[in-house]
Amino acid sequence: MTEDDLFVERTDGVLTLTLQRENRRNALTRSMIESITAAVQAVAHDDGVRVLLVRSSGPDFCTGIDLGEANDPSRGGDGRPRVGHLQRGFPYGAHGMIRAFDLVQVPVVSAVRGWAAGVGNALALSADVVIADSTARFWVPMVRRGFTPDSGNSWLLPRLVGLARAKQMLIRGRPVDGQTAAAWGLIAECVEPAELDGAVAEVVDELRQAATVAVGLTRTLVHRNLAVDLDAAMQNEGIHEELAVRSDDFKEGIRSFTEKRDPRFTGR
Repeated sequence: MTEDDLFVERTDGVLTLTLQRENRRNALTRSMIESITAAVQAVAHDDGVRVLLVRSSGPDFCTGIDLGEANDPSRGGDGRPRVGHLQRGFPYGAHGMIRAFDLVQVPVVSAVRGWAAGVGNALALSADVVIADSTARFWVPMVRRGFTPDSGNSWLLPRLVGLARAKQMLIRGRPVDGQTAAAWGLIAECVEPAELDGAVAEVVDELRQAATVAVGLTRTLVHRNLAVDLDAAMQNEGIHEELAVRSDDFKEGIRSFTEKRDPRFTGR
């Protein structure tokens, strides 16, 4: 990875990850994945981060893994990876990156223009709020290339849009444009290209001023309760609420309610 492939910036409580490998349509290299994962994991130890924003430069969000990198002869041998390299490497590569986004306890926003394909699709949709412009295309092309979905796409899509629509994307490899994605509930909003930056900035600013502890715990609660029954879900709710009411933001929320004013949350 060159220094220009991924730009990481922390400003006013917002950690922004910008993919900027425009010459390869923001296809991810191993080094980029490792750097993204490390940046997201570091949020767990940085109380100053209240929002995580994933965006890109250029006309496309991310066109997936750079497949040419794995077969690069300069890596030694005949350029072909050893049998089993995918299942060995995924937990420390693309799957580890998506898992990091799943675990992080701050709200995640993604801004999508152009193609979000393969792991790029999963990366975009791992956000809590996905805002795309009308040029966006969400695509999982693996089956059309003769292999199977990865990076959590087979888990994410049925939960976001239901089985029938997920199968159109996963089995038939049908790309979904931004307007359709918004109509399906795959993403939060689709705007015109000139409006994307402003719409994203508005959401990021809203979440930056929100009750960060409660937002992070709610995010975790929603993710965990997808896989449990009602009794376990309500038990999880009790545990997470017990933590939330110990925060300074909870106290400020109560004060602002009794004083009939907007809350001024600090993220503590």
